[in-house]
Amino acid sequence: MFQNILVPLDGSRFAESALPLASRLAKSALARLHLVLAHRPAPVLVGAGEMMALPGDLGEELRAQESGYLSDAAERVEQGGFGPVEFHEADGLAGPELCDEAARLGADLIVMASHGRGGVRRFWLGSVADYLVRHLSTPVLIVHPGREGESPDDRPIRNVLVAMDLSTDSEAILGPVTALAQVTQAHVTLLHAVGSYEKMDVPAVPFPVLKDPAQLGKYEREAQRILDGLAARLRERGVSTAARLVTGTSPASTLLETLQQDPYDLIALTTHGAGGVRRLLLGSVADKVIRRAVKPVLVMRPAPAA
Repeated sequence: MFQNILVPLDGSRFAESALPLASRLAKSALARLHLVLAHRPAPVLVGAGEMMALPGDLGEELRAQESGYLSDAAERVEQGGFGPVEFHEADGLAGPELCDEAARLGADLIVMASHGRGGVRRFWLGSVADYLVRHLSTPVLIVHPGREGESPDDRPIRNVLVAMDLSTDSEAILGPVTALAQVTQAHVTLLHAVGSYEKMDVPAVPFPVLKDPAQLGKYEREAQRILDGLAARLRERGVSTAARLVTGTSPASTLLETLQQDPYDLIALTTHGAGGVRRLLLGSVADKVIRRAVKPVLVMRPAPAA
């Protein structure tokens, strides 16, 4: 169960779009909500290619504005009846400072917008959110703001889609999903996207070809068996769970189409699966889903093997 939920803010409406969902989860879980803003003195141009920090009085004025903003944001959340709210300021680069704050506060969930101060077309993922996902094993729930930074549809989470690639790494997301389902009473669907094409390892066939139907059928039966076993484990924890196979041209497109067309409110997955936990970049499937999904995405980097 979640106990401390951290919400990174940057003073923009885009970042605040994560507050409704984070507040609702904190209230349901009886968790403490932490609003965190990383303060970094803004540089000013003084000449061709030269930069300097703001003068002391202007820097202090900016810090005072940020403190007031955080205090007002916390007060607004508390007035909504969402339980205890704390706010914190940190000095330095947002990514590293937020990682330190998450560790200090014992955050077991981070809820944040996919883009912030840079505007609607500039993904915050690739900077702050990307940094957190790469450096923490804490689950990150990414909310995609609407146009002009308005909050997305504030509807309850009732159906959760969980992407599984049948690797041990992909199972790491089941812990946070179980906690989320227990808090929201959501139904969970474990989904394995089966690719109907495969790449041939021969120069003469440089393009993907259809898989052999007999081999594909054998693979699907084994995949269903594994999924059914995972679903049974979640049911033992009191989570309503189904297991599902879907065949498509590629895992990422299949997941996105299923999320969009079916009545799911959220998708969950790990950043690395069968591709290997040691990859420095986000797994290609996770990366595409996070960037293209219009619904919230719960993502987690599996903890490194001891």
